[in-house]
Order: sequence, then C-alpha cells, then structure tokens
Amino acid sequence: MSASKSPELARTISLFGAVTLAVGIVVGAGMLALPGIVYQRAGGWALGSWCLDAALVAPLLVIFASLGRRYPSAGGVAGFVAAAFPGAAIGTSYVLLGTFALGIPAIASTGAIYIVQGLGVDPSAGRTAAVAALLLATGVGTTWIGARAAGALQNVVVALLIACLAGAIVGSLPSWGDIDFTVGAPTPDGLWNGAALAFFAFTGWEMLAFVSEEFKNPRRDFPRAVLLSFVVVTALYLGSSAAVQALVPFDSPRLQGAPFLAVVESITGGKVPGSAVAALVTAIIVVNLNGACWAASRLLFDIGRRGWAPGGLGLDTLSGAGATPRVAVAWLTAIFGVVLLAHAWDWVTLETLLGTAGQNFFLLYVASVAAFLALARTRAGRLFGLVALLACLIFARAYGWALLYPVLLFVAPYAVRTVFRIHKPWGRTVS
Repeated sequence: MSASKSPELARTISLFGAVTLAVGIVVGAGMLALPGIVYQRAGGWALGSWCLDAALVAPLLVIFASLGRRYPSAGGVAGFVAAAFPGAAIGTSYVLLGTFALGIPAIASTGAIYIVQGLGVDPSAGRTAAVAALLLATGVGTTWIGARAAGALQNVVVALLIACLAGAIVGSLPSWGDIDFTVGAPTPDGLWNGAALAFFAFTGWEMLAFVSEEFKNPRRDFPRAVLLSFVVVTALYLGSSAAVQALVPFDSPRLQGAPFLAVVESITGGKVPGSAVAALVTAIIVVNLNGACWAASRLLFDIGRRGWAPGGLGLDTLSGAGATPRVAVAWLTAIFGVVLLAHAWDWVTLETLLGTAGQNFFLLYVASVAAFLALARTRAGRLFGLVALLACLIFARAYGWALLYPVLLFVAPYAVRTVFRIHKPWGRTVS
C-alpha cells in the first residue's frame, strides 16, 4: 500500500460488550444440536465427553487470552501465528477462512431445523434451506450496518438468552437423578469420539480474537472476557447435556435434530407453544451468526489489508460511518450461499459441516499453542505451553482423514504463488 498507514478499525467494544459477544459467538448451533448427537455417539458417557472438552479447552484459553492481550489484531489466530512464524501466516488465514465457510452456514442450518420443527410446518429441505438463508441474511446484515448496531443487539439479546437457557436447565434438575450412564453401551472410543464432535461447541473464542483490534482496552479486557465467558459457557453446556440425557430417550429421533426442543416440551408438559421455542432459537442463532459474521468479515478484511488476496477484490476497503469492511461482508455472503446450497442439495451433511469446522478450530487452537511456545519468555510459560501442545496432539487422533481439508487449505495459497510464479504479495502491500 502506498500510504504510510494501513486501514484501522474503530475501538468500540467494552468489557461487558466483549463478554456478551464471546458468549453469543460460542453458544449457538453447538448448544442446540450437539448435545443430542454426542449423546448418540457416546451413549451414557456423553456428559463425560463435554467434561473432557472443557478440561482440554481451559489451558488453551489461558494461552489464547495471553496472546490476545499481547497481539490484538483483526487477523485473530493468524495474527498470533504471524508474530511467531511469519511464513505460516498466509496459510493459517486461509484455514480460518475455510473454517468459517463451513461453520457459519452450519449454524444457520441448525437454527433452521429448530425453527421449522417449532412452528410445526412441513420440514422439507427447501423450506429449511430458505429459513437458513434468512438467518444468514440477518447475520451478515447486522455486520454490514456496523459494529455499534451489532454490539447493541448482542448485549441485550445475550443477557435474555442466558436467562432463558438457565431456566430450562434448572427446570430439568429434578430429573438428573434418572440419568442412565450405561445406555448405548458406552466405550472409551465412544467417549473420545463424542468429545471430538462436541469440540465445535467450544469454539468461538478464536473468533473473539478477530475483533480484539476493536476493544477499547484489549490488554486489560481480552483475558477477562475470555475467562468470564468460559465460566458461563461451560455451565450452560454441562447443564444442557445433563438435561438431554435425563429427559430425552436414547432412541428418540429428536436427538439428531432438535434435542433441546424435546427438553423444553418435557419440562413444560408441552404447554409452551412451539412458536415460542422457535422465537428463542431464532434469537440464539441470530446472535451467534451476528458475532461469527462480524469476526469472519474482520478476518477477510485483514487478508486483504495484508496483501494476501488479489488486490482487485477490494477486501481492504472500509466504508460507512462505522468504518465497516462491507466488501469483505459481500464476499462472505457469496461463500456462505454456495455452502448452504451444497447442504440443501445433500452434497454435504450437517454433521460433516459441524465436525469439520470443529476439527479446524481445534487445529487453530493448536497453532495458537505453538505460537505461544515460540513467543514464551519464561521457562514456566514454555513448560505450560508444551503440556498443552502434547494434550492437543493426543486428542487429534480422533479426526482421521478429515484432517486433509485444513492441510489443503493451508497449502493452497502457497501453491498458487508457486505455480503462477508470484514473488511479491498479492494486491497492495501493507507498510
């Protein structure tokens, strides 16, 4: 870029806004769909799968909070990697982009299933896809308007959602004593595989890193927001998993699509209308998509700002009173639309979208741990990072051949540069 200074995002996010943004990003499709799917996979030990993930994520988030405090950037995890391994930053950004491309449409599709079932309309693929498209349009729409409007929506709705979800979990407490931990003939492999699938529900804090550049005080507020949101999210997930195991039969078809809807119906004796549940789910998904699209647009903007994409795409453009990367939002809308159509036409299943996105986010946590190790200033820090990295590598065995997807995403930009003999950054460089 010829100018001496690259485009910068406005600092508008307070600590309260950061916490609600984090909770809104993390609690979404994972909360609604995965408790049932994990229950099917792990049987009576499903609650253990969620506990395993929480134990694994805790040290990762300590590392993540430390990096976010020291390196606030719209590049998020790619920014952390760039600080430690400059040569790997481009590939990491494209892995992130490919992860958002699958995960965000999966969130919209999960919400659509709940809404269609809650309203009692014909659950055809076409209608479900149409609802998912409307949800996605709302998410990218609030991102298009700007950070202040999106943040205000997030603050109000997340507080209301936490109250509603906590109420449902508390309502299931009398039935927790009836949980059968032997149902489904649980095995260690089932426990492990359930944790691998449930990991998607613990992703989202890496998205918070993409908006850290917009924090009013990132050094103080980023680690606090991570810690406070982790406590809230873990309590909600463990409570919802216990509620599903206590109230939804193991052979129920609702486990695959809308287990939390079955929990609410069981608690209320079917007295709460499906339309009310559909409204709650709509709010959850809209807030989730709002935060996810917000983060993804900042990633794509940063890719353009750093010259890691063809300059003609205009990804480094900011527009509007809130200095919003609207060109990046438009490109993301197109990408999400293609993935949503592929799912609607049964080319890819919802479980595949959720599982692959969760796997990629897990690998990006691993990349953050590696960056933390390389940047650690003390022996204790390096030892903590090494233990966390070893735990991640052991856990990675659960993913198998699906690991080829992030590998291809990582290699792709370097391969293109080699094939077309590109010896300088795409587009305009950032000084």
